[in-house]
Amino acid sequence: MTTLDRLTAPAALAKTPGRTRHVTLGARAIEELPRWLTRDGLAGDVVLIADEHTIVAAGDRVEAALEASGRNVRRLVLEPRPEDDHLVCEDGVIHALKAILAANRHAIPVAVGAGTVNDIVKMAAHELDRDYVVVPTAASMNGYTSLIAAILIAGVKRTLPARQPIAIFADIDVLAAAPAELNRAGFGDLLSKPYSNADWLLSHLVRDVPYSSAPSDLLDDVFARLLDSARAVGRADHDGLTVLMECILLSGFSMTIAGSSAPASGGEHLISHYWDMEQFDRGLPLHGLHGTQVGIATRLSALLFERLVALEARDIHPVQCAQRRPDKAWLDRLGDVHDTLSAPVVAELRDQLAQKQLVAGELRAELERVRDRWPEIREKLRAVLMPAAEITEALRAAGCPDRASRIGVDAARAVKTLRVCRHMRNRYVAFDLMDDLGLLEGWAEAVVAETEAPDASAP
Repeated sequence: MTTLDRLTAPAALAKTPGRTRHVTLGARAIEELPRWLTRDGLAGDVVLIADEHTIVAAGDRVEAALEASGRNVRRLVLEPRPEDDHLVCEDGVIHALKAILAANRHAIPVAVGAGTVNDIVKMAAHELDRDYVVVPTAASMNGYTSLIAAILIAGVKRTLPARQPIAIFADIDVLAAAPAELNRAGFGDLLSKPYSNADWLLSHLVRDVPYSSAPSDLLDDVFARLLDSARAVGRADHDGLTVLMECILLSGFSMTIAGSSAPASGGEHLISHYWDMEQFDRGLPLHGLHGTQVGIATRLSALLFERLVALEARDIHPVQCAQRRPDKAWLDRLGDVHDTLSAPVVAELRDQLAQKQLVAGELRAELERVRDRWPEIREKLRAVLMPAAEITEALRAAGCPDRASRIGVDAARAVKTLRVCRHMRNRYVAFDLMDDLGLLEGWAEAVVAETEAPDASAP
């Protein structure tokens, strides 16, 4: 029994609503979809949801397979808003889809697509308490099997509770035919595993946030195989993409087991989300796919982590650090820092930051505890991290961009993002500790300069 079989078995036995109970990963997976629906006792029509790209990539094949099995299929091709050049997972399109699904309440929603289409259908189905099925068209992100969805609401990227698809049919021929940058984005997204896990562990060691190594342990074997498959992923070889998709599905399960995105999303994801928010507020296209940005951000985060774990306890000065933050009055001036964002978005960031930012005596006391336990904290972090050089090598082997300038983010903006993206969430990450120690500002400039420096080995 594979790990995926083991994870889906309980839901398959109980037919648990909103939980993944079947995965087909391989050649001709689409042909298995209608047979599985019949075996699982799911009768009725299908609402097939795709966008203009994914309907061509796999939607037509899915529709033909379902109709050949005797099912009626209603095709729904989602379109971008007039102000967008691509489909965005935002509350407006989710509301519109809910109305359509509500009018077809006995039909089975089948999402054909990747991150955006999947999250739109996932969220609409969740809000209607409906099950859905997904046919991935790219191995571009790890949200297929998670219990969350990333939604843009009033200009702010939010992670909201949702549900898993009850079945996934990942056809390796479809994945291989996807644009190379999509699968490479999935590879970049998954590289964050050691660092998001380290952020989660640090929040446990510093703030006593509940933590378990089990979600990360779930991926240990496949993650090692993924790193070995970097070049195969870049070439879209079937074997490499099979490992990539397996890792993607297990990563989603790791978040489901944890009950949050913590095992797969740390400070490196805040970098990507911040870039997205800035572009959205300016009415400009995103710099790159989410996973593409995360891959670059992971390299930056890895270099920052290396500096953090190189500290000695004697380098931590609680009194001086607390004096830098005598009160929370500086939160009222947050708009000066986030000058590229609108007032409502800044207000949201201020609220998130206020929930976690300690000042004065509380900050001093926390940093004293960190200093006193630093040898233990540092060794535990080192045990879950991997060298930044290995991340750089993996990105290049897979053909992924490895620096911010490759996607149009200049050095000054990358430095600023590292300094302020921690304001986005109330979740404690390593960037928070670095900033409380008064080190993030200088380190941010140093690591951006390091990644942007000419490198003879870079493609």
